[in-house]
Amino acid sequence: MDAATITASPTAPPFWAPAPLSLAFTPHVRGCRVVLLLVATAIICVFDLLLTLTFLTNTGMVEANPIARSVMEHGSPLFIILWKLATMTLGLGILYWARRTRGAEIAAWLVLVIMAAVGIHWLSYSGAVVDMDVDYGLLSSADDPRWVGLMR
Repeated sequence: MDAATITASPTAPPFWAPAPLSLAFTPHVRGCRVVLLLVATAIICVFDLLLTLTFLTNTGMVEANPIARSVMEHGSPLFIILWKLATMTLGLGILYWARRTRGAEIAAWLVLVIMAAVGIHWLSYSGAVVDMDVDYGLLSSADDPRWVGLMR
């Protein structure tokens, strides 16, 4: 090798320099993508928890998920919080542990899409509740087994 070849060879960019966008979707950075997806999912999960607690403690709500409904029927906001955080931590933790695999990335995208749909549903539900003329007392006494509430 001569001196001209050595000086003309490309050097690696410094560690702090942003990577080209073309590398963003390569398997090499899959772990980073999955972590970003999991953080976004966790934010939506916390949003879901806050709205669930708000409606449960103020008006009550219909809960279609039988597992969540059985947790809510215990009547303890702390139990709901612990259950939600435990299931969220377990699920997201498993995906974090497997973050460098293709399956984990696919699952992380799927979970994010599902939780985004839940978030959109909450926004729709919150807007519809404001415009409803229905007395929540009638809904709560309608003997619908899906109705849950933690009235103060």
